[in-house]
Amino acid sequence: MISLRLPWRGRAMAPPLPAIGDPTLVVTVSSTDETSASSTVLTEAGFTEQVPVVLRMVLSLPESAVDGVVARCAGDDYRVDDSSRSPLGVETVADAGHAVVVLAQVMGVDALSLSRERAWMGSVASRAAGRVLGWAVLQADSSAGPDADTPVTKKRRAR
Repeated sequence: MISLRLPWRGRAMAPPLPAIGDPTLVVTVSSTDETSASSTVLTEAGFTEQVPVVLRMVLSLPESAVDGVVARCAGDDYRVDDSSRSPLGVETVADAGHAVVVLAQVMGVDALSLSRERAWMGSVASRAAGRVLGWAVLQADSSAGPDADTPVTKKRRAR
């Protein structure tokens, strides 16, 4: 007997990947201390999941270097994320003569991958005479549950 294995049968559907700029995502873990170890920050926050999240890197760059850095980071799947006024959950101020640039990528995060991304982004920023202001991991709000209102369902229920 031949049995066909259909991908949508007998398996739970994987949750959708988070989207950069999604207003329903919340900051789960963040840090502005460039000397703190990624493993320590993740452990203290209780972050142990290896699911896709949005990793947001916040840079202070000279105005003249912004386009070049954004183009360089686009090659590694980073996109500009201008969806939040406080990208780290706290007020973010650029250095004098610099602009705050928020770059984000959807990826699975653990201590090693986060450390690697922080080091790479620090290198990119320093070559452009800038610096990393901090980073944040964003996820869907787990306290909301699957039946929670999103901006779309709130509008529909209000009608």
